[in-house]
Amino acid sequence: MSDSLPVPGTVQQLELDPTSNLNHNAAKNDIVLIPRPSSHPDDPLNWSRSRKMLNTTFQMAWCFFAAALISGLSSSYLLISEDTGISVADLSTGNGLMYLFMGWGTLLTQNLGQDYGRRPILIVGMLGSALMQIWSAYIQSVGEWYANRILLGIFISPQEALIELCIADVQFAHDRGFHMGIYNWTLWCGAFLSPIAGGFVAESLGWRWIQYILAIIGLCFTVATFFGFEETMFFRQVNIQDPIVCAPKTTSIESASPKMTDDFNFDDKKHDRLDVTPVIAETHGLKTYTQKLKVWGLRHPDQPFNFLRSILLSFRLVSFPTTIFSGLLVGSVLAWYNVLGGSLAEVLGGAPYNFTTEQIGLTYFASVIGVSIGCYFSGWLSDILAIRLATRRQGIKEPEDRLWMFVIALVAHPIGCILYGVGASHHIPWIGVVIGMAFICITLPMGSGLAITYIIDSQKELAGESIVTVILIRNTIGFAFAYAVNPMITKMGLQNTFILIAVLGMILWSGCLLWIKIGKAARRSISKSYWNLVEVHGLTAH
Repeated sequence: MSDSLPVPGTVQQLELDPTSNLNHNAAKNDIVLIPRPSSHPDDPLNWSRSRKMLNTTFQMAWCFFAAALISGLSSSYLLISEDTGISVADLSTGNGLMYLFMGWGTLLTQNLGQDYGRRPILIVGMLGSALMQIWSAYIQSVGEWYANRILLGIFISPQEALIELCIADVQFAHDRGFHMGIYNWTLWCGAFLSPIAGGFVAESLGWRWIQYILAIIGLCFTVATFFGFEETMFFRQVNIQDPIVCAPKTTSIESASPKMTDDFNFDDKKHDRLDVTPVIAETHGLKTYTQKLKVWGLRHPDQPFNFLRSILLSFRLVSFPTTIFSGLLVGSVLAWYNVLGGSLAEVLGGAPYNFTTEQIGLTYFASVIGVSIGCYFSGWLSDILAIRLATRRQGIKEPEDRLWMFVIALVAHPIGCILYGVGASHHIPWIGVVIGMAFICITLPMGSGLAITYIIDSQKELAGESIVTVILIRNTIGFAFAYAVNPMITKMGLQNTFILIAVLGMILWSGCLLWIKIGKAARRSISKSYWNLVEVHGLTAH
């Protein structure tokens, strides 16, 4: 490996020299804009605040409704089982298959989105997902249920990776954590709020009306996406000799480790989110509204067609330690979510709690509270932390900086598992069980948010393919736990199952401390392979 190659992910985030030729935030002159925006007014990085906000609103709404489409039935499994004869265990297995194919479906949807545009994939994905809701209302056998969940997983898979790529398309690195936090909040809130509404609909109208209503919402939002969502794909060349990429090599993560002193107080006014100053050339013209409605011919003439190569590249990236770390982190929190979701109906629906479907649905409000707390730590606060630590290294930012938030999850995860699993086994008051749910849910967006932001920061030029690889690892782990959750609880008991999960979670989150220490060395070890892949595939930082 050549020493002259920059370490992937190590960037010059802050620049105090006013004579520097780096692009800066207009209101925060010390913050360098990464990626560097082009001179084209239709470059998403150059969009106005209102234009970015509208696009982000559609991204988050797509994500929220997608999560609702796949989670609306979860509080009604007992009713579905009684009506169709499909056991709760088979319903949970179908859910596991859905998550498995949500992951493997990204090989198709993500790579099509990178070559042909994000917008057409999101339109087709929402339309197909809505049609799957109609079909699921008429299933009568296990085989039909499995087939429906597999196809739904493929159609809904853009929420797993393509939305995250859209965020990276539009937002600069110093704001990425904040917007990933919003993404995770809408994702998890959609997953947790839809069962609340679904429980009431099932009790008053029957469980099939959950699917009818979700189908109507999905079809309406398909139309809204067509007319309101603007394409974010934009092609630009990457130069590894760019001064943004070529950060000094003398920095270390340890030298900027956070310490609990007055110096760790954050100045929100200094680091708030403001508009950037775009560099716009007069020779470029803005697209008309009609041109923005196109769903074909969106690729730049110089943009390489990498569909098949990108699929193979996603498997190639499994050998990168950064990808493995991110996949294990985000995969583990999906596993905990599947165990929690797969056990909730039986835990609260059985003795001594005997909750109705409506009451089980209402307990998801605790999950929403937990998710909101977790998104705050892994999103907005992680942005502030990353900037703060970069100032201690003369402006150099490392992707591992955000991982210090693991301390919150390290405490919350075992508390939640003990209250929920052990507490329910000993028949503690229901409020204790629900509080345990909230603590577990604090860690869910932290795992997914920190992992995805980390892999984007570490491998920005390969972000699309890297996210696919991470999601493949994540959803394969999630499927295994979804498939095993009911047999595991039956054999081990609820108490021992959650004691095991508590221990596994503590090991996982403690591993973040180790990765903070060795992460940069791991990234340095793949520098030659990484930049070679960027060059061979003609990839860009967007």
